[in-house]
Amino acid sequence: MIVTLSALVLLWSFFQAPVTCGAPVRGRTDGCRNNATGILMGCHIHQHRWQKLKMLIFRRRVREFCSGLFSDGKATLVTLAALGSFLSGLVALIPGVAV
Repeated sequence: MIVTLSALVLLWSFFQAPVTCGAPVRGRTDGCRNNATGILMGCHIHQHRWQKLKMLIFRRRVREFCSGLFSDGKATLVTLAALGSFLSGLVALIPGVAV
């Protein structure tokens, strides 16, 4: 039960949580400020979705993606929810991790 709920919260954080886009935009250091759904997804601009996915694939862009996870209050809250659900699922799956 706990594993299922943890997986659902993790999926919600990745694909449905309301956050800002944060995709790289020319002329802005903080990235796109449009509303987006989920940590991994971009805003309504199709190219921004690909840019965010490329940030995870290319090694030199991972740091930029990770810094965007804590860019504002909404992103920080969603990131912490995802980390907490991952850890609770891990504890539920592997006995002895909580010790």
